[in-house]
Amino acid sequence: MKSLPSILTLGNLSSGMLAVIMAIHGEFSLAVTMIWVAMVFDLFDGYAARKLHCEGEFGKALDSLADVVSFGTAPVLILYLNSMTEVGMLGMALTALFPVCGALRLARYNCQKTPISGFVGMPITFAGGLMSFFALWSPYFTTGVAYLVIVVLSGLMVSQIRFPSLKQILPSHEKDIVEPK
Repeated sequence: MKSLPSILTLGNLSSGMLAVIMAIHGEFSLAVTMIWVAMVFDLFDGYAARKLHCEGEFGKALDSLADVVSFGTAPVLILYLNSMTEVGMLGMALTALFPVCGALRLARYNCQKTPISGFVGMPITFAGGLMSFFALWSPYFTTGVAYLVIVVLSGLMVSQIRFPSLKQILPSHEKDIVEPK
């Protein structure tokens, strides 16, 4: 039972990798679907870790690595391949900016010494979900709009703006899961 959170995190990572592969093959709708599947895994891995009382540094590090792939790299790769392949060096640099800012945001979160309610900076999961949705519809927008979306979402991830956590929004009335001995 104690390995369930890590298994769910690996489901997140696997879904993110499948999104990358599908994007490379031009299957953008399926790629976005896999990012949303990764979001479900990401929602439940932390929940399972808390309920099973097995939160730890290993799980936190694994979760961050999976998140950089699933919500940092995959969404912006879909955007790039779907509508930005002709944009040159600026487009490539902005494409790299998004996962870099996501990684910085995760590193800051992982280094926090004192727990705070909510998040400082937009969580990469939320930013990646928004980016994946935009990426699917990006051919209908100008390149300038794509640049703006990348810069704004990247900036929000590394900002000092506070964002609520689902743990704050959703009430928790469930009893803790007790692992059989």
